[in-house]
Amino acid sequence: MFCQRRDSTNVAKTAMVNCELNRAIPALGSFIAVAAATAVLFSVSSAAPQQAGSETAIHLITVEPGIYHSVSGQDDLRLIRRYFQGASWELPISSETWQQLRPLGISKIRLINVESGSAVQFEAGKKGPQFNFSSLLPGLQDCRNYGLRPHIIVGQGPQIALVIQEDGSSYGVSDWSRYEEYAYAFLKFVMVEQGFSQADFEVANEPDINGASWLTPEKLPMGAQAMYEAYFQLYRAWATAADQLIREHPELKLRIGGPSITPHTFSFGKFNWAEHFAKDVAAQKLRLDFFSYHFYGNNAALTGLPTFGRSPSFAVQIDTIRNSLSTAGLGNVPIYLTEWGPSYVTTAIPEGIINGNQVGAAWTARFFMEMAASKIDEGMALTLRDHFDPRRLENGWAWPSFLLSDGVTPKGLYNVALMFSKLPGQRVRASDAEGSIGVLASADKSKLGVLAFNQDWDYSNSKERAITERMEIRISGLPFPAARVRVVRYLVDATHSNAYHFYQQGMPIDQANVGLTTVEEISLPVIAGVVTLPRVDLAPSSVTLWEISAERKS
Repeated sequence: MFCQRRDSTNVAKTAMVNCELNRAIPALGSFIAVAAATAVLFSVSSAAPQQAGSETAIHLITVEPGIYHSVSGQDDLRLIRRYFQGASWELPISSETWQQLRPLGISKIRLINVESGSAVQFEAGKKGPQFNFSSLLPGLQDCRNYGLRPHIIVGQGPQIALVIQEDGSSYGVSDWSRYEEYAYAFLKFVMVEQGFSQADFEVANEPDINGASWLTPEKLPMGAQAMYEAYFQLYRAWATAADQLIREHPELKLRIGGPSITPHTFSFGKFNWAEHFAKDVAAQKLRLDFFSYHFYGNNAALTGLPTFGRSPSFAVQIDTIRNSLSTAGLGNVPIYLTEWGPSYVTTAIPEGIINGNQVGAAWTARFFMEMAASKIDEGMALTLRDHFDPRRLENGWAWPSFLLSDGVTPKGLYNVALMFSKLPGQRVRASDAEGSIGVLASADKSKLGVLAFNQDWDYSNSKERAITERMEIRISGLPFPAARVRVVRYLVDATHSNAYHFYQQGMPIDQANVGLTTVEEISLPVIAGVVTLPRVDLAPSSVTLWEISAERKS
């Protein structure tokens, strides 16, 4: 299951239990100051471990701040930040929640489950349909309050007034011209009447695994060609409506995209939705402003790690999508991961709990680098905050999100994203690392940052495959003059910057240090233009960030 689906009753229950949690868990104040935002860059690294006699093997990493590096062909760090600057919205954002989200640079929210099935209404004495879009207002109000770009899922369910009634069942669309009127009115309401001159619209949610099953009279096998054909008609209606609105209001920055699919048809059957969607959009000359895709860590392996499951690796999947777009003449269409996370399992079992602990946090660090290497254009985490678990009367840890359900407490995943937001300048060269280790470095004229992760989780057996690795970092040629440098080291692992650890220890979250933890502050000499950082042991499923700057004279 790749997404959250619930009815209005469940929304109300979720809101109620979140209120209960807010009473039970006092809100944390802002816990961290973030360096001024600069355009940041990164690099995946891997250097073969060096043997030092009988000592543990050591990864020797050389960082060269004077040499710019990019795997994406653009500013890698600026690109990576686009991957965590949005997520799905489900509850109103309080001012306290917003204070926690601001350091990540959140700039957009994905409004899912906000489309009402009774938006189209026919009233006696009135010509044509009337429209009621009040269900959109709470999400749009948060976008207005915090300057966020709305990204709205459309076509998620039927319009009751327009369904086909047949043999006691209802499904699909009885009048496509009327449905296009509805789609046009929806887009116009958001962009013209509500004044959002920039907005994104994503047609349906995971139709390849029956996320749009309302379109057909019977339930079809996942990935079915008949389901695809029904979905494509839906996409055409929304793309046509978008074109109409843009013709009338060319000043609007409207983006519409699809097919919002999963890796399912990379693994099962011979009908690949990505390939057919690209071909059909091009053949019918439909508007496509982004190709949307969903990926989770338990779908398939990342580059350099053992394969598992039926699906090809993430990199192969993206290459296939990009080749399909290019073959169809759509090579410039951006690829947008509108859902990502360490695991699509959102229940409190081992496969899902990794979304709440250091395992998912370390996977996220690797995945950010992988997305940049695959030239992904944008991304969104599944949710801004966890759900509250009404059965256990506690936080639901197994959601790929930034904050706990109290809306203020950061998770390990949040702290890893914060590490990336703290990196200075642009990505610079770092020697390669191998296996479970990855290294990235960046610099500007006053600061240097080095980030390293140790990540190799066995998804097939839900156990750690990485071992503790020792690393030494040598920096050759600082980007600023200094006789000595100040080094600050931050850590996310099983016991640091990890709210789940404190939960396991039975410690009240409001009494725990769950923000990004500083574990070391030292002064080091610069010798012949080189700084050598002390050797550190990188624990399995850990992420480390070093910040290096010139030591101020007292």
